[in-house]
This record gives sequence, structure tokens and C-alpha cells, in this order.
Amino acid sequence: MKKNLENKKDIIEYFEKGSKQKKFWKIGTEHEKFIYDIKTLRPINYFGKNGILSLFKMLKKNGWTGISENNNLIALKKKGSTISLEPRCQIELSGGTVKTIHETCKQAKTYLDELKKICKKKKLGILGLGYYPKKFKKNTGWVPKERYKIMKKKMKTSGSLGIDMMSSTCCIQTNLDYSSENDMFKKVRVGFALQPFVTALFSNSPIINNKKSKFLSYRSYIWSNTDKKRCGVISDVFSKKFTFEKYVNYLLKVPMYFVVKNGKYFEINNQCFEDFLNGKLKKFPNQLPTIDDLENHISTIFTDVRIKQYIEMRGADSGAWNRICSLPAFWVGLLYSQKILDQIFLMIKDWKLDEISQLNKDVQKYGLKSKLKNKKIQNICIEILKLSQKGLSLRNCLNKKKENEEYFLNTLFEIANSNTTPAEKLISDYVGKNNNCYDKIFPDNSY
Repeated sequence: MKKNLENKKDIIEYFEKGSKQKKFWKIGTEHEKFIYDIKTLRPINYFGKNGILSLFKMLKKNGWTGISENNNLIALKKKGSTISLEPRCQIELSGGTVKTIHETCKQAKTYLDELKKICKKKKLGILGLGYYPKKFKKNTGWVPKERYKIMKKKMKTSGSLGIDMMSSTCCIQTNLDYSSENDMFKKVRVGFALQPFVTALFSNSPIINNKKSKFLSYRSYIWSNTDKKRCGVISDVFSKKFTFEKYVNYLLKVPMYFVVKNGKYFEINNQCFEDFLNGKLKKFPNQLPTIDDLENHISTIFTDVRIKQYIEMRGADSGAWNRICSLPAFWVGLLYSQKILDQIFLMIKDWKLDEISQLNKDVQKYGLKSKLKNKKIQNICIEILKLSQKGLSLRNCLNKKKENEEYFLNTLFEIANSNTTPAEKLISDYVGKNNNCYDKIFPDNSY
């Protein structure tokens, strides 16, 4: 029998228990991809001869253990890693937690090599972009998960681009640990402050419906227009002191999507988690939530940085192989050395919420050519990357070739020094007359 959460203090304690001594800190990397039919250049559906279900069945033969919902295969597990599906069959690896960037990068490569072999047999491609560049049917072919049915319904009413977010976007994410409430505060503040720089460096979604758009990261624009109550920046993070209690206060006010009882999903309308905590949920009167209910609720929060019993650094467009490795390198270099964390925190301490909010909007369109406090963010990016590089150097984690983790930042230095984002390169290479995008974008940006 799961213990009920009886008050706000119980939820605060949940996050306090996430604190870990530095020697136990790990790194988790998650990355999403589009799987598409090489002939039609359309994303595959869940069912069908070459649907994602058939691909999952082949992965099961390679030793992955299946996870089903209503007799439908929806995820796979092996050695601490999970392969899951986003709503419109985008495939995601949530790698097992590891100690070094070398390990997380090797993990990603092993998975991608395995996936490529299967996709080659089925004449499928694996696309690494932040937004699907070609028009397709966004309301069909979805993964048959009850969660997604409810979310799809909610998204149609809560924001202008929710269905696009669920069907047409892919990103990369890094998960990191914290040692205390104050450590969490510093890392989360830095995470939100630097998110616009990550958006710019990783921007890789400038094509909409086969045409050049006015955005470099259309994926980021979509996420910021999905649901204002659960996306973007948590304003309290920019107060003098952000605490677990302030985060819990935020979580309690976010409207709920659903409650899961005995594997069945129940949609919740116009009530928040605070109602649940007070035993006032209309569908479950006088019942209190459990940790599972809390974790389900947190999974429907889509802020740029999200706290569980670890910190998720979200919001980088999916992209080339080297960028999967560079995102965790960027954040580990900045946040896992106390010396560097203190330096970067001091650097961003006086940045205001409204400045970051505006910069978030600017980088979606202008990338590294955006400005903060009348200073080009390209130059600030290079400063930040040098600090990350120093943090990785201080870690001194070497691979078999005696290489430090620093080299994983090379691709980001190239982007920052050139002042040309991946999105701008896509436009240069694949957009022709009348802003039309060449189909060559598919093979050239596939794994």
C-alpha cells in the first residue's frame, strides 16, 4: 500500500530526499528522433507493416524487455536504459545514469547503431531535427497510450501549438543531481538563465511544411506556446532565494491532466494538485495523492528546467550525433564543479526574469545574433563555453585514449565562434527558390 501525501511538507520532503552527496552524482541523457519512411519521407505510424510497433518487436529480439499498456507495446528496457515513444511515434532513448560523458556518449552510440541496423532492413530513416520539416497527418498514427489521448484533448484548449508539440518536435535533455536545497537553487537558476543560450547553440528547426520559417528554433517557439501554466520559466526561480517549498507551491497550482488508478487513466478537469492534496478532487473525493500521483503530475509540467529528485535540463533541439554528447558536457562542466558553479552563478545573478523571458523569444528567431544587456550573446556564449571547458578539465575524467571530456564541447565552440547556428546552416544548404526546402535535408540529417 503506497503511503499518502498528507500535506505540503510531505511533498517538500520528497524533493529533499533527492539530495545526494557529490560522490553519488550521475549523468542521464535523453534524446528523441523521428523515424520516417525513406520512400515517402513521412513519419511512420504506430501500427502497420513498417510501424513503430514492428520496429519495437525487432528490438525485443535483441534482448530488450517490453512494457505494455492495454496489450500495446509502448516502451522497452535494458540495462538501466529505456526506449519510449513520444505521442506521434518519435522514438526516445533515456539512457541509464552514468558517471562520465564518455559513458553517456558510448551508450547513445550503441543504441543508435542497433536502431540503424533495424531501420536499414525496414527501409526507414532516423532524422535528427528539432521539428519535422515536411507536412504530414498530425492527428493520426499516434501511440495508443491513455495519457496521450487525454493530453491531446487538453492541448487543443490550453494553447495554440500543443498538437504540434506532441506530434512534430524532438529534443535532447540532460539530467543531473543536486546535493542540497541551495545547490538545487543555484543549478536551477543557472539552468533557466542559460536556456536561451542552449536554444541558440542547438537551434535546428527552421523548416515548417517544407518551407523556411521566420524561426531558427521553431521547436522552442512551439513549446513556449503550448500551455502558459506549465511551460517556460518558473518566475520564483529569479527571486532572492528559490526553495523546495516555492517549487511545491508552483506544482500545487498547475492544473492536473489525469489521475491513474490501477492502470486506468481518469481525466481531471479544472482542478489542481492542491485540490487533490486537500482531499477535494471531485472524481476522488476525500482521497489523498501518493508519490506516484505526484510524479505523474510532474511529468505533465513542461518548463525549460524541471525538478524531480534530480534536475532535468530540457530544451535543446534534436540534432547531429555530436550534439547529443555536447549537451551533457555543457551542463556537467558548468554545474558539477563547485568552483565553476559559483562563477557562473555570480555571472548570471543579476540577470532579470524579464530579460531572460525576452531573450528566450529573441533566440527563437535570431539565434546567436540576439542581445542581452546590449551585448551580443555570441560573445557571452563563448565565455560560458570556456567556463564549461574549465569545469570538465577540473573533473579530469579520461577515456581509454587519455582524452578529457572537454573535447565534447568542440562542436559548440565551432558554432559559437562561427556565429552560425545549425539552423542557419540548414537554411543555407537546403532552402532554394520561393523558400522551398529540398528533400535532401532528410538523408543528409539522418543517422
